[in-house]
Amino acid sequence: VQRGEKILWNGGFSVNSDRRLCAMNLGLFILVALVNLCTGSEKVAHLLVLKSMDKFETVVTKNMTVTINVFNVGKNTAFKVEVDDSLWPSAGVQMVEGQKTASIASIEPGFNQSVTYTFAPSLPGELSLGAAKVTYDLQASGEESKAVFSNILPVLPVLTASEYDKRHTRHIKEWFTFFVLTLIPVGLPACMYVMAQNKLQALMAASSGAAKGGKKK
Repeated sequence: VQRGEKILWNGGFSVNSDRRLCAMNLGLFILVALVNLCTGSEKVAHLLVLKSMDKFETVVTKNMTVTINVFNVGKNTAFKVEVDDSLWPSAGVQMVEGQKTASIASIEPGFNQSVTYTFAPSLPGELSLGAAKVTYDLQASGEESKAVFSNILPVLPVLTASEYDKRHTRHIKEWFTFFVLTLIPVGLPACMYVMAQNKLQALMAASSGAAKGGKKK
């Protein structure tokens, strides 16, 4: 479990400085605004869970890293935070580093905690990672608890090495073909122009030489 840096934005909301989350900032701010409107002046904890992975396509036996960021966008501390990302079927998956579950003692308002684990798929096909579940207590005494879920990631294609090479080699060939076809209408007229200029200069040089020869006679 890692504690993210606190970076203050307008309104006092903090996000992790990881660049991978930059594209999500606008959505997070909208959600924060909605939460603040709903809660009003009530001082309670509200957790926002964002799940991400380092790539959206992988190869069998290659490592994939999943990061779960838990933001406290409320006005009070969240206690006994339990992160559980074991809801998706893990058949054909080998854990490499970290765990899909974690316990966090507390998250203060305006701060976030992150949970990261790495796995490697052992079979080709598709993986549906589902949503992570987070439960927490609103009070230190544990009298009242709440559960929230993260976003659902898109289905992850797991390719064999040969499938991956074919897919990406095909793209390279397509770009090369496009480049060649683009050069033909642009390069052919340019070549013809240069050839015409060379012929014109040769004719002018020959004509000039003939004129000089006539004067000498």
